[in-house]
Amino acid sequence: MLRAKAGVFAAGEMLDWEAPTGGYLLQACFSTAVAVAQGMLHYTAQND
Repeated sequence: MLRAKAGVFAAGEMLDWEAPTGGYLLQACFSTAVAVAQGMLHYTAQND
């Protein structure tokens, strides 16, 4: 979640990667999407 804007989440290719992905960028995008979905579920459960 973006720290400056509560409830706004980001996932995908345009993230600032700190490590070389070695051709696995697509998998990294999918993995961040899963992490974002889990974070959104957690966030909404706490803020209902």
